[in-house]
Amino acid sequence: MHLHYLKLAFRNMRKYKNQTLISVIGLAMGFTCFALAMLWIRYEMTFDSFHKNAKQMYVVYSPSSSSQTGYSSSTSRPLALYLKETFPEIANATSASASNDERNVFVEGIEIMVLMRWVDSSFLSTFDVKIVEGSPDFLLPGNFKIAITQEKARQLFGNELPIGKIVNLGREYTICAVVSGMSKQSNYPFDFLCGVFPSPDLWDAVYYSSPINTIIELLPGTNIKAFEKKLYEHNTGEGRGNISGMTIIPLTKLHYTDPNIVREVSFQHILIFALSGLLVILCSLFNYLTLFMSRFKIRQKELALRMVCGASGRSLLTMLSVEFLLTLLFAVVLGCCLTQLVFRDFLTLSKIQMNLSAIYSESLIYIGSIILVSMFAFWLILFIFQRRSLNVSIRQGNKNMFRKISVILQLVISIGFAFCSIIILKQMYFLHNSTELGFSFKNRGSVMIWTESGGDDVLAHLLKQIPEITEVIYARGIQRLLPYRNSPSHEIRSWDDKPFDSENISLERSYVSPDFIAFYELQLISGEMLTDYDPESMILLNESAVNAFGWHDPVGKQFDDRYTVKGVIKNVYNNSPTVNSKPVFYLKSPPGAATSMMSGTTPGQEVKNPVGNLVLFKYREGMWKSCMKKIEQIINENDINGLRNDEEEYNKYLKSENALIKLLSFVSAICVLICVFGFVSLVSITCEERRKEIAIRKINGATAGDILAMFAKEYFLLLLIGAIIAFTTGYFIMQRWLEQYVKQTSIPAWIYLSIVFVLALVIVLCVGWQVYRASIENPAEVVKSE
Repeated sequence: MHLHYLKLAFRNMRKYKNQTLISVIGLAMGFTCFALAMLWIRYEMTFDSFHKNAKQMYVVYSPSSSSQTGYSSSTSRPLALYLKETFPEIANATSASASNDERNVFVEGIEIMVLMRWVDSSFLSTFDVKIVEGSPDFLLPGNFKIAITQEKARQLFGNELPIGKIVNLGREYTICAVVSGMSKQSNYPFDFLCGVFPSPDLWDAVYYSSPINTIIELLPGTNIKAFEKKLYEHNTGEGRGNISGMTIIPLTKLHYTDPNIVREVSFQHILIFALSGLLVILCSLFNYLTLFMSRFKIRQKELALRMVCGASGRSLLTMLSVEFLLTLLFAVVLGCCLTQLVFRDFLTLSKIQMNLSAIYSESLIYIGSIILVSMFAFWLILFIFQRRSLNVSIRQGNKNMFRKISVILQLVISIGFAFCSIIILKQMYFLHNSTELGFSFKNRGSVMIWTESGGDDVLAHLLKQIPEITEVIYARGIQRLLPYRNSPSHEIRSWDDKPFDSENISLERSYVSPDFIAFYELQLISGEMLTDYDPESMILLNESAVNAFGWHDPVGKQFDDRYTVKGVIKNVYNNSPTVNSKPVFYLKSPPGAATSMMSGTTPGQEVKNPVGNLVLFKYREGMWKSCMKKIEQIINENDINGLRNDEEEYNKYLKSENALIKLLSFVSAICVLICVFGFVSLVSITCEERRKEIAIRKINGATAGDILAMFAKEYFLLLLIGAIIAFTTGYFIMQRWLEQYVKQTSIPAWIYLSIVFVLALVIVLCVGWQVYRASIENPAEVVKSE
């Protein structure tokens, strides 16, 4: 019996092969996108969830003007001990370096890449890390001893005991202990542990290049809201940095809620990725079910005869279900093939460490849940149709409400995806080409030469010899515009027209030169630009700084009794496009100044303070690859580093958006394709159902154009309803999405019109071809066959 059902299912799938194929492809695409996205979401949400007290562990955040959220996880090392002594709700507290410090170290003369973590003595008890062998001397600051994980010890030394071995981290460290590592994904992974080195000022917020995090573990049953309020209102007081306004984030949510954590794709976009896959599945299911139910009506005579011959309702339900289940299974198989093709790129993008078999097993769980829900919906629809009598079906056949609703839903999904994709693409184009960012970054680059006495003259001369380069300037004492780095803050206590009750304001101080201003085309709003002859007291303000002062006519105004405003320039948006520009005042770099930065400095590492001299250059349009090769040759021959392409640096801020637009463009194409094939199949079945009606209309004098107009009117009405719903919903969603950007593109009318026009053209072609084929049939033969 079951073999008979399979044969019938294969016959029907072969008979309607085009509809089956598009349904299988659409479902496979949807299954793949949805399963991989859900796997990615679960991965992001399970960081540090394996700790025994993970639900009670939190990371402390303090107010920070340098963070885009206004809060930063960078804290002082003694804060952990202070909080534990101050708040009885805290069971454990520890300090650990925040960044995953990947570095090359030398072990027995071999260079390897390892993860370093700088921690205090409470780290082991808070994170349940055990000392397997050796002593805890590595937790004592300043003794140059280090601990290694069991896994890394086996990798480096095999079965040999690692205690006593020497590791070179810029200076020599001795391994004194073997510890258990993090068993799963964590915000604080490590291969080596080392005690945090002492600082001249322990309460300094960040005293090394690697910031310190404070992690606390609350006692079970603690009222979180009450504790958060208590912590926020607390002030550490004088001598402890006057830290107040502190807040906490659950450790298990840190990885996907902290916007300061650098990621390829934002968590919000991963959620959109999952939703996109789910909508593709829905679009495919609506399409399949619409066509299936249309065929169900055509087969009602066949089903009635089967029941007359003794078939039960249960057997008919099984027969119809087998075809639907086979379609889903074919989609799962094709989805597995697609996963095989994309899983390497997926793992690279998501940073998930998982083999293909584990991806298959977890993906099938998500796909299986979708299949169960789909089967339930399928059986429910079949039950409703089976309850209707044949006479009722004939009387209501022309209404086809289910079919119309399904077509509208497919149109809403397809138009919605196309609309959102175009808006995102337009926003990305706007950010790349807009003059409202306050500076120009196209066809520009920079090189930083680190020497003890300079050397940029030689480098600039060599760059000028490259034919692809059109301009080279020195930028001594000036910081790069891209990538963005925080400039030193300057507290302003007095300024012209200061209100009596006004508080002090904080401005970032940034050095520029006339050449630097011209190079990046900073845009003047009022006053004049700085020149080589201006005194050091002459400065420029950006728009945010003018607003902070509350000035309406800032040119000529003074502040701090030393600086005079010569001009006002537009805000420079050289950070993430979702971050507003901070108040900045620009002054000329002092003669002979140089940028002094510590690159890659770590606790206990002995380094010299190099002098960084910035050299900027412009290159010809489309010549970056050849230009880069020649610059890299100069760098290798002259021991220079720090080559940057400004356009590439800015694009890094848009990595997540670029990944999202690629996904949505692909999904939009799939949805539109499903919708188009659905229209073709649906019109074909409708024409088959209404062959007699078309024949009678032709006998009564109707032309092919009249019949085409009759069908086109119905589908254009469905298109209009679908477009109104999709555009209304899409506009609301995209307006909310655009609000996160400081500079936003517009949503012009041509986007709506172009989408409707393209879909209308597709409908005309699809409907026209099918109706034309039906209209040229001999009406006498049709009536006779009916």
